[in-house]
Amino acid sequence: MNIKQIQSQADALLIRWDDGTENRFHYLWLRDNSPEARTASGQRLIETLSIPDDVAPVSVELSGPDRLTIEWGYDGHISHYPTAWLRTHAYPAPPMSSSRRLWDAGIQSALPHMRYPEIIAQPQKLRQWLRWVHDYGFAILHDTPIVPGTVLEIVRLFGYVRETNYGPLFDVRSVVAPNNLAFTGLPLSVHTDNPYREPVPTLQLLHCLASELEGGDSILVDGFNAAETLRRQFPAYFELLSTQPVRFRFQDEHNDLSAESPVIRLDTRGDVAGIRFNNRSLMPFDFSPEQVAAYYQAYRAFARLLQNPEYTIQFKMQPGDLFIVDNERVLHGRTGFSSNGSRHLQGCYADRDGLYSRLRVLERDMEGRG
Repeated sequence: MNIKQIQSQADALLIRWDDGTENRFHYLWLRDNSPEARTASGQRLIETLSIPDDVAPVSVELSGPDRLTIEWGYDGHISHYPTAWLRTHAYPAPPMSSSRRLWDAGIQSALPHMRYPEIIAQPQKLRQWLRWVHDYGFAILHDTPIVPGTVLEIVRLFGYVRETNYGPLFDVRSVVAPNNLAFTGLPLSVHTDNPYREPVPTLQLLHCLASELEGGDSILVDGFNAAETLRRQFPAYFELLSTQPVRFRFQDEHNDLSAESPVIRLDTRGDVAGIRFNNRSLMPFDFSPEQVAAYYQAYRAFARLLQNPEYTIQFKMQPGDLFIVDNERVLHGRTGFSSNGSRHLQGCYADRDGLYSRLRVLERDMEGRG
């Protein structure tokens, strides 16, 4: 795309492109975002307040078929703007497209899964596995070493372990006098882990070391899909769950953790950005009497969607299997299991930004080679 015409205005530059489109770039914005004023890591070398309010160019010219050059009057700095850069950063930006894929029980026969030897040996396989976590909110890994601590090694492929009061690594198996229902054989309804933290851990991994009993199947549900269904079917319920905060709490001998959040968190565009749902850790509602009845209706409607078999998938983990979930999107639970035999999982938490960073680097490197 080439520049067809440049028009200097009082406070901005109007650029007409050869495809007929126009973009207006304010002088302050252009000087503030001069490409030379950034390091290789993208960090800015200029303070916005150092630029005069009435900043204006001394000269503007096309210094080549794909570069615009501006000399600034107040400090004599010369900025060079590639035309491709101007097109990319023209404002207002178009709505962001998302690769996020909402899912339901229909994906049961085609779950996103990969083998551990593949992601270790082939960067493109690791990239695909991480891409599934980004797009679906979960992914499964088979044939991992049946060795305690392996789950920590998986995290190191993309980021860092987030340590909590459960330690960097925790074991999930039946124990005497447990401080958490996860350490019993009872069924667990689908939930967000650690909703009583701020911030909540954004990734959870569970690795199966032993599974020699009946039951204990893993259950996953796409909380974003359930929330969007609630928005369509019961907009008043969705409004209540996305605006009225509730409190979650966990207590034991050494900890007293508490956090407040709406069950459905929205971003600035109104899109669903997070789910915080955990029936075990939910504190009593303390709204006005008029709100309590309405809130229960909304909460129970959402809970029914989350537990509806049409929205859930179910699978039994075998030794060497591992799954990772976006803990703010995909809720997980399990069926109950008998006391005859052994079931041993190891888990840990990690942060989503590390995974996304690793994914972007892998995709950038592969695009460079392609």
